[in-house]
Amino acid sequence: MKKKNRTAWFTLALAGGPALMGCGTHVAAATHNTVAHGAGKTIVTFWESHSAANQQGHALAQIVKQFNQSHPGIEVEVHVTPASAKALAAVQAGDPPVMAMIGHQPQYGYEQAHALVNLKPLIYGPKGFPPQQLHQIWPAVFQAELTPSHQQYLFPVDIKVAEFFYNANLWKKAKLGPPPTTWSQLMSDAQQIQRQTGAIGLGARLDHNDWLPLFYANGGHYFKPGHPGQLDLNSPAMAQTIRQVTARDNAPSVKILSYNTSFEDFASGKLGILENTADGYEMVREEVGGKFPVGVFSPPPGSTGHSAYLYQGLSFVIFRHSSSAQQQAAWSFIKYFDSPQGQAIWSTVGGEPPVSQADVANVEKMAGSQFSANPGPYAGTAVAIRQLESGHVIHKIIGPNQSEIDTVIQNQIQSVVQHKESVSQALQTMQKQATAYLSGAAVQ
Repeated sequence: MKKKNRTAWFTLALAGGPALMGCGTHVAAATHNTVAHGAGKTIVTFWESHSAANQQGHALAQIVKQFNQSHPGIEVEVHVTPASAKALAAVQAGDPPVMAMIGHQPQYGYEQAHALVNLKPLIYGPKGFPPQQLHQIWPAVFQAELTPSHQQYLFPVDIKVAEFFYNANLWKKAKLGPPPTTWSQLMSDAQQIQRQTGAIGLGARLDHNDWLPLFYANGGHYFKPGHPGQLDLNSPAMAQTIRQVTARDNAPSVKILSYNTSFEDFASGKLGILENTADGYEMVREEVGGKFPVGVFSPPPGSTGHSAYLYQGLSFVIFRHSSSAQQQAAWSFIKYFDSPQGQAIWSTVGGEPPVSQADVANVEKMAGSQFSANPGPYAGTAVAIRQLESGHVIHKIIGPNQSEIDTVIQNQIQSVVQHKESVSQALQTMQKQATAYLSGAAVQ
């Protein structure tokens, strides 16, 4: 479960301090973020949101420790805090960290504040990545890091691809076989779980995790082909998506859940299947806490014959306030994280798919026979890798008014689900209101 009110700070160091989780992490007093040097080293303060108590935090601690040991002139200090929410305030206060992990949508506030280093000169410069290595980064993931003007302030780190999760104990009790490969099979399995176990069959959420991949799987285009500035929401694909969501949400074996209750209900054993969340396998397993084995499967295909898999996650950013030496040191760490040794730890210890497809074979080798076990310790990682390999990964649309546009779309879908509007009425309203936000007319 995501901790929304963390007040503790942790610093990763090479020596001294009581160790946590066996990985060299110790509690540190808050320090001023602009300190550039200490004991002859370039200091890189790094804000990120994975506690050392979970697997991603444990993996990151190992990577930072190895990096610090192999780069004696640099010390990366990790502070665990919700950087996406807090770093912009730190920018406005004139004291951000050197580096952070943030989500995609918040980058617009940072861009407007001129707070971030444009990474293109670092990526493509003499100390960057050779072309063959860049080409191995998952194309949809790398594309998601670019702004509409094709500037790049983000570099991928924490890749999460939308998956379905199931309670393997309830699955077995309901006498179900392999995971479903069609939407009708999914609904039938949900009904069977509810009939046989008394648990809710399927828990779903109505947000972009839910409708956007289904829209693309049904052949939808967010923007009109050839017209990147015009929305294409009033379409047969969106109509089909709305009807599909309406039929699902009104089924007696389905419960619509909020973001927080979706994980809590699943972990408590109240539901059999948790639908299409892009929050990551390790987050689900952390919430479940070993109470039951968790299985994973991909979203079923849409009318196109293939699925669409939503990618979202966290990315590295470097802040402009820092010195040139700190920026170069931070970039050295990003490159180390993306190296084979860094990615092997991130995937096998942290449970996330690697940033580059070049590292898949190494991850599978390190995981061994357990890699294909489902349920198993790498089930979510394995399914996410297969989705990334499919070429049908999409990313959340980002833009200055994107949250308002998403709200319009979700409200209109919900209006049909609640039988307040027809599909055609919802489509017309959706197209009109979303276009007004896209043009800026609705926010003037």
